[in-house]
Amino acid sequence: MPVLRSVLLALLSLQLLACAKVQDTLFETGLKAERALSALNHYELDVAGHHWVYLDSETADAPVLLMLHGFAVDKDNWLRFARHFKDYRVIAPDLPGHGESSYNPQLTYDFAAQAGWLAEFVDALRLTQPVHVLGNSMGGGIALLYSAAHPQQVASITLIDAAGVYPPQLSEFQQIIDNGGRNPLVVENMDDYDALRNFAMVQHPFLPWPAPDVLARRAMARNAINTDIFADIHAVAEAARHNDDNLRLLEQIQQPVLILWGEQDRVLDVSSVGVFEQHLAHSQSHIFANVGHAPMLEVPDDSAEVVRTFLQELPPQQPLLQPSQTAQSGE
Repeated sequence: MPVLRSVLLALLSLQLLACAKVQDTLFETGLKAERALSALNHYELDVAGHHWVYLDSETADAPVLLMLHGFAVDKDNWLRFARHFKDYRVIAPDLPGHGESSYNPQLTYDFAAQAGWLAEFVDALRLTQPVHVLGNSMGGGIALLYSAAHPQQVASITLIDAAGVYPPQLSEFQQIIDNGGRNPLVVENMDDYDALRNFAMVQHPFLPWPAPDVLARRAMARNAINTDIFADIHAVAEAARHNDDNLRLLEQIQQPVLILWGEQDRVLDVSSVGVFEQHLAHSQSHIFANVGHAPMLEVPDDSAEVVRTFLQELPPQQPLLQPSQTAQSGE
């Protein structure tokens, strides 16, 4: 009987493995179709010890939108939003430690480090004009640091439920972390993934089978990496919580800024908007009712319309005095 039980378990494991492989194949096929609908191609680039994987529409002679995703997600969060910007050049990287880009456990992945690596990546693309930077959550915090450090390379900033300030009203997520609770953004099992989607979003984007299962498995596989990266982010955020350095940085930023937020965001409270407005000299905001932490996923059409209007009202761009350096494409 022990031998029979071992054989049955082995057969079951093989069946599950085969099922997972079929799911992965179907998922990748669907993902390629989604990217094609957004006119985005897959590229790879090695820069200063980091392997970057990114999406790029390569639209010629068009303004550049640089889209930065949030913590524990990846470049494909922008796909349905990016469909509305085919007259722009859209570049959406997997930030280091996320998605298909490389991760080095010897490095620290706080916002400042990420902003520095982003500057190297942008330089390597050899762009000839300033970029419009869009950042969601963690990506928003990185966008702010990058823009403050490289003002001549940034034409505008769009913050979407962005990290970077402590709001008057702490979010449910911040209260959980402050009280030592389990991080709802880090996935340990299949149930955690469903809970994460419910926690982060009010309106769930349609995900055909087997996408939810594949995404859950991939999030589970990245549990240790995401835990370490969050620890890096949180340590710096806690230090900044007790001084005004972040607010002084915001006051340095002179680019036009659009602030988008979901009114029901449980990760970063909507009261953050007032703090950003107070300290960003040239900002405007739009709050979406019945939306959570990811407007570009929950209401991609509506959020894209607000962003397009903002971009169209900006003054004409001037070329960079010195084009950034080196670029090469992958597949």
